[in-house]
Amino acid sequence: MGLEVRDEGRAQAALLARRCTLRSDPDLIEQLAGLSRDEAISAVLNVEPDTSTAPRSDKSDKIMEWWFTRIRDTPKSLQDRMTFFWHSIIPTHRYSVGQQELIAYQLDMIRANALGNFRELLHGFISDGAMLLYLDADNSSGKRPNENLARELMELFTIGVGQYKEQDVRAAALAMSGWRVDKDNQKVTLDTERMYGQPVTFLGDTATWDAHTIVDRLCDHPATAARIGSMVWYHFTGKALGSDARTELGSWWQGQNLDVGPLLDRIVRSEAFWADHYARPRTGFEYYTAAQKILQFEPEKVWRARSLGQMPYEPPNVGGWPIGDRWLSPDSVLRRGEQMFSISLERIRDDLKTTTVDDVLTACGMWVISDETRSALTNLDSYLDDLGPDAVGQLRWRVALSSPEFQLQ
Repeated sequence: MGLEVRDEGRAQAALLARRCTLRSDPDLIEQLAGLSRDEAISAVLNVEPDTSTAPRSDKSDKIMEWWFTRIRDTPKSLQDRMTFFWHSIIPTHRYSVGQQELIAYQLDMIRANALGNFRELLHGFISDGAMLLYLDADNSSGKRPNENLARELMELFTIGVGQYKEQDVRAAALAMSGWRVDKDNQKVTLDTERMYGQPVTFLGDTATWDAHTIVDRLCDHPATAARIGSMVWYHFTGKALGSDARTELGSWWQGQNLDVGPLLDRIVRSEAFWADHYARPRTGFEYYTAAQKILQFEPEKVWRARSLGQMPYEPPNVGGWPIGDRWLSPDSVLRRGEQMFSISLERIRDDLKTTTVDDVLTACGMWVISDETRSALTNLDSYLDDLGPDAVGQLRWRVALSSPEFQLQ
């Protein structure tokens, strides 16, 4: 399969936009293409965080609509890309939480810390009302400790399997007991009468631990930086690190105090980031947000993201969503095609009657395409006499948005 680079500068800008934001539209690509590589990297990494807050609503669909609107309308969306990344590896299911207002508080917490410091982010999660309810930690007491949060904190959110023992789970559950969520006002408090408050031995150290000192101990463990750092690396480069490279990256990141900014800067300036134009599949959420920006459809249709298999706050399990080639499975590709062919394009934007192949490719941010994709788009001209230019133009849009190139990061 041959690949055509339509314009090298714009192809590089499109790669940067796809991987560092949730956009691949021509406005951002044109802006980045006019800069040197260093300038373009700085433009997407050094962004002022959006400090607006999610609406306090007992209808979490309203909260999701607000977030999708922010993603669509924010000039550079690295903050929201990282917000979803953290949500995808430290997930919460809104229906298990029950108190839908708490979803807004958690979303605000993640967005505020998404580009900050991983340790501070994890401290935010450990006393977050939605997380406490999701993992049944609000009923945990020194007399009856619930191990769910302690186990997932180690197994999924930090050091990983093989780095701890069952006695560490029990010890952490005792140390982290006592949190309560007031379901009338959504306030989270630590009930000292329900907490354990006695010395336990955790990861070989005996002390009077609490939830936050447990988090600090796990963040100081070298396995956390290696594991989480390598997950960020894969997210941006599409390439898995070997054992030695994971260890080296983790050691370096610990030296950066687990600040997210330096980690992203190192990754985006690496050869691995720029080596391939397409390195991994777009996930359902990435595909949805990219198409949303291009087509400008209204975000109240939140079922669209759900039908693509990655609705925020609806993870399949506490481990979050799978990564990799499962997003190119026949079912996933079929769902994306159905989405594009079900949208009435002329009711969304006035300029979607474009009929030229290159105009459609430019609008979709596709500056590197295969011979097969160009041929498929060009061959639609044979239907002009039968269907007319408007129908062929819309069909060309649908084929482009369903193409392999638009499915990849």
